[in-house]
Amino acid sequence: MTRGAFNPPLQEKGEGEWQDWLADDGPSQETVLAAAEEGQNRLAALRDALSVLNPRERRIFEARRLADDPITLEDLSGEFGVSRERVRQIEVRAFEKVQDAVKRSLTVRELPQVRAQAA
Repeated sequence: MTRGAFNPPLQEKGEGEWQDWLADDGPSQETVLAAAEEGQNRLAALRDALSVLNPRERRIFEARRLADDPITLEDLSGEFGVSRERVRQIEVRAFEKVQDAVKRSLTVRELPQVRAQAA
């Protein structure tokens, strides 16, 4: 295929082409891939972390922290037959458990990379 209208030379002598002057201001493929991988690792860590919660904690955590339209403390208190304050306490404790589990999970996932870089 010869050079045509899609990529004409800048000068008649044929030195340089228009595409040589096009700049890609977007992130590099490596950056995009690294961000996608990090997102997948975080999602996997969250999934693993949710397994540390009992069913009631998980329901409250998901309803209050992960839902697009969070359920009120009042509604959850009616669902579980406890006070709003007790639901709030369960939510706080569940959040702490998830945070700790995510930190542990990410640390475990990152250890092989750290060891490989040190070698």
